[in-house]
Amino acid sequence: MKIKLLIVSILFLSLNSQAQISILNADMPRANDTLRFSNAINNFLPITFEGTGANFNWNFSNMGIQNQEVQRYYAPTATPYFLQFFSASYGVPEGNLNLGPVGGGTASNAFSFYRATNQSLVLVGRGATIQNLPLGIVYTSRDTLYKFPLQFGDTLEGNYIGEASFQALGTLKQVGTRTSIVDGWGTITTPYGTFNCLRVKSTIIGSDSIIFGGFGIPIPNDRTEYTWLAKGERFPVLEVIVNNLTNQITSIRFKDRYRPEAYVNNANFNSNRAVAAVGDTITLTSTSLGNPTSYNWQITPNKFSFVAGTNASSASPRLVFSDTGNYSVRLSVGYLGGSDDTLKVDYIRIRTGARAAFSISTNHPKLNEIVSLTDQSTGDVLTWQWSFIPNTGIVYLNGTSNVSQNPVVQFNQPGTFAVQLRVTNLTGPNTLRKDAYVHVWPTGEKELSNEPHLSFFPNPAFNIMHINSNRSEPIQLRIIDMLGQTVFTKTLINEGDKEISIESFSRGIYFVDLVQGDKRSCERLLLK
Repeated sequence: MKIKLLIVSILFLSLNSQAQISILNADMPRANDTLRFSNAINNFLPITFEGTGANFNWNFSNMGIQNQEVQRYYAPTATPYFLQFFSASYGVPEGNLNLGPVGGGTASNAFSFYRATNQSLVLVGRGATIQNLPLGIVYTSRDTLYKFPLQFGDTLEGNYIGEASFQALGTLKQVGTRTSIVDGWGTITTPYGTFNCLRVKSTIIGSDSIIFGGFGIPIPNDRTEYTWLAKGERFPVLEVIVNNLTNQITSIRFKDRYRPEAYVNNANFNSNRAVAAVGDTITLTSTSLGNPTSYNWQITPNKFSFVAGTNASSASPRLVFSDTGNYSVRLSVGYLGGSDDTLKVDYIRIRTGARAAFSISTNHPKLNEIVSLTDQSTGDVLTWQWSFIPNTGIVYLNGTSNVSQNPVVQFNQPGTFAVQLRVTNLTGPNTLRKDAYVHVWPTGEKELSNEPHLSFFPNPAFNIMHINSNRSEPIQLRIIDMLGQTVFTKTLINEGDKEISIESFSRGIYFVDLVQGDKRSCERLLLK
């Protein structure tokens, strides 16, 4: 009987000693430490992370890896927030506090600051940069994460509150409560290895607020954190964060070794334009996963220039190409723990830009005369768009329209018209406008190009008009007013007939029509 009791006691003590794994401050990170971790794909469910208890076995060995990152634990003096957190043990970069726009800018370069002692690990506040100003939110009631030694069955409850104000930016405030329990111990297996561990479950009910003029806009930040801690590892072996409002996993990451495959297909980019013309500006933008620490762009052939202060190391360089052709683009990105590159062959295509040009069958049609417009544009034009200013009194004929390459039109309204042609190709549009290009007069007559031997002068005229001709044949003269009515006719036989008195005519615009043999001239006369 004594032997049985001794065996039972030994088994109990053995089980109890296993249960009493203790995590100490020595098992926590230090300033200047680095942690390589992998972000896991949420593909290991229905293997649940919620199961727990004494002597539990968590097997997450099949987690898929999305990418890797390296996290640094900075000494406060190496951050912009040293004055606010000089007593902290280290600061950890994190997201931008989910505060969105603040005072016309967004929060950036965010850090959480921790103070580690032999008794506890405490979150003492957060820092963020807003409008280039370092803003520290120092907690007056601090957020205690662990008390040491940390053992199975330990519980912890507490609250935190902190705020910081900048004139004209408002006040940033964070409040919340944390309830933690060491709810499990045993072994955990991840792609990194198998470890004896404690599991801590922490429920955080909190909110972040932006306060302007006493009015706050709370942003809920309720979450549950599951953390597996192992002796001597200094970092969480696995951490899972769940958004309590949506019950969705927002983060799964585990301590890991360098895996080159985790960086494959991380590098990526796009362009605001894939097809452009010589001289156009193109912007390339990295869309690489994670947080690259460096960029290197290579474009071939080398017939381009970086502009707007950008270069081959910019995250979003701007380029101008000097020659037509196809250009391949390679982006290499570096991370704290690895690198990757992506090549897109013939990604940018530089083509000759469209250049609008056109002609017209006559610039001086009479009413209802059919007129043809002829496209003379260059550059692989894809579309045409014609416009007349004013846009009344024009009819398209023969099945053509304002988007035809060579439209046929008829003017049923007198006046002076501008003509505009807008053409496009893959590189973009180009527009040509010719002002006062078409003159349509209300008479049935239209102007003809002047015959060198047959003309009149002066123009404008006052009382006398002279007819000029170097040939001997008779000249038929007609003067026509703007209503199309003939107001004067005469056959000019000799030199004496070539001086015409027009002092009795009303002041205005007339047409002078001269016919001599097979030659004809018809031009406007301005009578002052």
